[in-house]
Amino acid sequence: MSQTRLHQQLQELFSERNSQNLAACLSHPDFASFLEKHLLNLPADDLVLTLTHTSFAHEYQVPHQELSEFFGDAVVQLIVTAELMKLYPDEKEGRLSRLRSFIVNEKTLSQVASYLELEKLLLVGKGEFKKELHLQETVLADSIEALMSAVFNHMGLEAASVIFLKWLREASPEVFQMENLENYDAKSKLQEATLAKYKTLPRYSADNLSEGFLVKVWVNEGVVAEGVFSSKKIGERELARQVLENKVF
Repeated sequence: MSQTRLHQQLQELFSERNSQNLAACLSHPDFASFLEKHLLNLPADDLVLTLTHTSFAHEYQVPHQELSEFFGDAVVQLIVTAELMKLYPDEKEGRLSRLRSFIVNEKTLSQVASYLELEKLLLVGKGEFKKELHLQETVLADSIEALMSAVFNHMGLEAASVIFLKWLREASPEVFQMENLENYDAKSKLQEATLAKYKTLPRYSADNLSEGFLVKVWVNEGVVAEGVFSSKKIGERELARQVLENKVF
């Protein structure tokens, strides 16, 4: 008989809330399997804590990831800053700072978490599980930061750096390229402009076509620019640039 996966066990806990089902979730073999797969030398209990959302903690009175996420944010910032200094020793501080912001943001970090399939290990409350909170970028980004806190605490900065940079490059191979600043700057400037004017953020959508991706940028629930591009990232960058240039929002 195959082993019940963590989220199957979690739904059993939601159906029948008792100490046995709670213990089965907190000590589930999926956590140990994750540690073994990624060669992480840290206690399973610490991994569980880093992947326990506050919604689950409040329902079942167990520790949660919040402080780990706070510390892990600093760990990730330090690792990325050191790598940028190594890659671009002669670059200006302002450009490095902007590239770091592009790398250490919610979207990129959530990509790393998704690459590791952390969404399958996150413990969230019953209502939040139904809303698929564990799939949201914000929660995934927080969880990878919390995980890096535990890796740093048990394995040290050098090991944490090797591990995180490996994951980061596997999840997003071009993440350290300076060309990303064009993408980040155009999109961030459009965000600033729409926030100032409408108190809202632009939204991007992409449909997969045979010839590429039909990418659209939305402002105030209306499409302000669209086009077909070879990739979603290129499309989002180019459309943001066009919108800013043509002032069509």
